[in-house]
Amino acid sequence: MKFTFNKKYTTISIYAIIVFFICIIIYKMVMSWTDSMAFIGNIIGILSPFLLGMLIAYFMNPMVRSFENKIIPKFKIGKLKIRSRKARLIWSIFLSYMVFTSLTVVLLAIIIPQVTNSVVDFSNDLPNYVDNLTTRLNQITFNIGNSPYQIDTEIISSYVMNNLPATFDQISNLVPNVLSFAKDFASGLLNVLIAYMVSIYLIASKESAALNTKRLIIALFPPKSARNIFDVSAHAHKVFSNFFIGKLIDSFIIGLLCFIVLMILNYPFALLLSVIVGITNIIPYFGPLIGGGIGFVLLILVSPVQALWFLVIILIIQQFDGNILGPWILGDSVGLSPFWIIFAIIIFGSMFGFIGMFLGAPLLSVIKYVITKQIDGLYNRRTKLALEQVEHHNPID
Repeated sequence: MKFTFNKKYTTISIYAIIVFFICIIIYKMVMSWTDSMAFIGNIIGILSPFLLGMLIAYFMNPMVRSFENKIIPKFKIGKLKIRSRKARLIWSIFLSYMVFTSLTVVLLAIIIPQVTNSVVDFSNDLPNYVDNLTTRLNQITFNIGNSPYQIDTEIISSYVMNNLPATFDQISNLVPNVLSFAKDFASGLLNVLIAYMVSIYLIASKESAALNTKRLIIALFPPKSARNIFDVSAHAHKVFSNFFIGKLIDSFIIGLLCFIVLMILNYPFALLLSVIVGITNIIPYFGPLIGGGIGFVLLILVSPVQALWFLVIILIIQQFDGNILGPWILGDSVGLSPFWIIFAIIIFGSMFGFIGMFLGAPLLSVIKYVITKQIDGLYNRRTKLALEQVEHHNPID
């Protein structure tokens, strides 16, 4: 009996087997979600230097391109110019990383000591803040009917004194634990150095890597599928780069603006509050609420009046960000309605935490683009088929 090879059915069988194994993997992950997420977390922890390197390369690539195409070609020593493309790329990488590293070191040298001092000072003065707040609340009386009432401050005082000090003690106790701190710092520094080297290698070899990836996709997929992959990849790159870089710039400006306003108004812990506002502003929609809420809780212990005015300041700054600064920097970078952005933040945030809240909107935008592209293709094919049937149908017959 001779076996006849059928390429069509073999391809269908391979796809069926792949889908079957993918379904098994998804089923196993869902049924043991906690273990699956722990396993994924361990893998991400092991690959964190390489993932961070990819992130740094993605962030640095626009700066490297600007140096390579706009600045280096205009630079010359006497009559000598850098004409070699390889030399331009090397100098562009060197200058870009020098600028980025210098700015990062200066910012961290300014921010970290100030923020650490603010946290320690707040922790040390917390009992006094609680006593002052308790005194103010004890002076507040209100009547219900003919009976006077006061706010029960013992519950508030006991909660604050029993919970918040433990949190700040954990932060302040990082300093005495020299060995643990040194170990974590050395490990983190090593990961950052590895990530830097990985990012430099990725940028230096980006053209050959892109060419090899393109050849691999063309070799593995049919022409139509390969075109769809290239189209989706280009769209994902546009969405993520615009959102990621734009949101970082936007949040930095908002944090700086908040710091300037709080310094002018002589607010306590101005830098700490501004850092919180800037970091939380990365999260769309919910970020201002989170940053304003944290700042309000910290300030209400110091001065309830300043805490209320802080909310007003955050509201004004966020209105400026939402209506002027954000649209100017970001535009419609994700192409999603507010409902779907909130949906993405809630879903991906519950699955992946802060990173999920940050990247949920652009990720859902890419998923939406893929689904819309498939729906449009199916609709166009069926519309074309329906028109062809109408054209071939002759009512006279």
